[in-house]
Amino acid sequence: MTFLVNVYAKCGSMENAQKVFNKLPRRNVVAWTTLMTGYVHNDQSDAAISVFQEMLEFGSFPTNYTLGIALNACSAINSVELGKQIHGYSIKYHIDHDTSVGNSLCSLYSKCANLDSAIKAFLKIGEKNVVSWTAVICACGDNSKALKGLRFFTEMLADNVEPNEFTLTSVLSMCCTMLSLSFGVQVHCLSIKLGYEPNLRIRNSIMYLYLRCGRFGEALRLFNGMEDMSLVTMNSIIAGYGEMMELAKDDLSAYRNGTEALNVFSKLNNSGFKPDIYSFSSILTVCSKMFALEQGEQVHAQTLKTGHLSDMIVGTALVNMYNKCGSIERASKAFREMSARTLISWTSMIAAFAQNGQTQQALQLFEDMRLMGVRPNQVTFVGVLSACAHAGMVNEALGYFETMQKDFKIKPVMDHYSCLIDMFVRLGLLNEAFVVIKKMDFPPNEYIWSLLLAGCKRDGNTELGFYVAEKLLELKPKNTETCLLLLNMYKSADRWEDVSKVQELMKEKRLKKLMDWSWISIHDKVYSFKPDERQAYGAEMYDYLDQLLDKAKSLVGYQSLESFELLEVEEEEGKTLPSNVQHSEKLAVAFGLLNMPNAAPIRIIKNISMCRGCHNFMKAISSLNAREIIIRDSKRLHKFVNGQCSCGDYGGLL
Repeated sequence: MTFLVNVYAKCGSMENAQKVFNKLPRRNVVAWTTLMTGYVHNDQSDAAISVFQEMLEFGSFPTNYTLGIALNACSAINSVELGKQIHGYSIKYHIDHDTSVGNSLCSLYSKCANLDSAIKAFLKIGEKNVVSWTAVICACGDNSKALKGLRFFTEMLADNVEPNEFTLTSVLSMCCTMLSLSFGVQVHCLSIKLGYEPNLRIRNSIMYLYLRCGRFGEALRLFNGMEDMSLVTMNSIIAGYGEMMELAKDDLSAYRNGTEALNVFSKLNNSGFKPDIYSFSSILTVCSKMFALEQGEQVHAQTLKTGHLSDMIVGTALVNMYNKCGSIERASKAFREMSARTLISWTSMIAAFAQNGQTQQALQLFEDMRLMGVRPNQVTFVGVLSACAHAGMVNEALGYFETMQKDFKIKPVMDHYSCLIDMFVRLGLLNEAFVVIKKMDFPPNEYIWSLLLAGCKRDGNTELGFYVAEKLLELKPKNTETCLLLLNMYKSADRWEDVSKVQELMKEKRLKKLMDWSWISIHDKVYSFKPDERQAYGAEMYDYLDQLLDKAKSLVGYQSLESFELLEVEEEEGKTLPSNVQHSEKLAVAFGLLNMPNAAPIRIIKNISMCRGCHNFMKAISSLNAREIIIRDSKRLHKFVNGQCSCGDYGGLL
């Protein structure tokens, strides 16, 4: 009869198992334990606890295995108090040193975030087996003590206990957390030695470790050598290509990595696997980095078809993708269609409105969020202050800055001050910006000083400008564009000694010369442009660009202010560009106008920030050609529509 209870339980029919149990003429501890085990394995831990209490009331004494099952039930329902009572029971009857009881206690306390008690339970175990060691190692990993977990692993090996696949995957996960490549490589070697190399879970863990540590070559070799793959494998490599895009040496390499991620996603769809929320969120992030709106739209359609669009992670990734591709209308629509929203969702949409110059929408959404009872965080207020800065709303910005501190007890960080300084610099209120800097509780970073320096250069405030330049030099800036800003300022004032200092700094920091490079994607083919490659795309494009320049010059208010910063760097290398050279984004937009349908928006990626001349040119062309032009440079997204830019003429600071 007890065996029959077990059969029904293993087949998931707990109702029949309970009926058979109720008809037992006699019930021993094995019968009680079998029924409890069935309830635990069928995710009915509350019922298992009830059976355990009934057993005690019946006068039957539990074995060590019974207590282990009861503790597992407590873990499943996060009942640490009941677990402590069972722990006390085990101490009372001197079986807390038992292996199965100790293992279950360790897992219980770990799940309830009490690592110290988990370790104490482990140390009391008389005969520790591989499950015991794995339990304490996992406990350390689950409670953000990866280093302690790796130490237990080395003790385990010293105790001549052979790890199993669960031990190895847990250890590899901790290596990922700590980015400990050297330890992870040793674990990889150990897994091969123990014969676990074909194990898919372990191969996935090793591959993910290599991806996290930037060893993409090793990760790709593992991926390409896999005969069997899981959805986790595919998701890991897609996310890995996303990481490679961040670390790529240039934007074109990043674009190629993104293309590979899209190929893997296509392979995933054709392999019989069904993409999950992690697949969709990873590939949408890749699309946003690639500026690949068309591919993002296809993924959007797939999420709709598979029913994943309702997930908050996917919905937020979709909002970010449309925003970073310059389609704020679709980002807003995707946000409105989300069935549920998290703080991250609200914050992403507020930031999207702010970046696209839609200040009122950003502030209204912030108020809606507060009405919904969602408490803003630091990042939310960065979006709000950025929106105010964009519109020059000084009083509102200072009001929100005060509300953030008084009502929400959020201490301002560098990004909050950056927004205020950006606002004052945009308005030409350089002294007010400087006052904000002096009120900061920490020293300004390179970005803040370079922002103020750009404002000084634009407004001709040489006295403050040279003070700011000195502060920047003290920081030894690592950004090439910042150094060029300093160079131009010193050269314009004939301060050649300071020019030499900056040049020496650039050599010391091994800052590479700025390479002006833009590209555009048409029908999944990438076309790249450099200023000095006049022969690459023929005379027709250059003739058309000359016509565009002539049209732009005829427009009232257009100023051609071509920056000479790029030329300066080239001259230092002993190479002078022709005087009629045009920056790469002008070439790309001319090519796009010639080769794309009339109504299609033109999307261009540029590896450095736009100069004022090109910014003015794009405004003029968007008005003359009634064309939407979207350019993402190294600092921000510029969306040109009818002669206006979404940056609020931030280009005046370049």
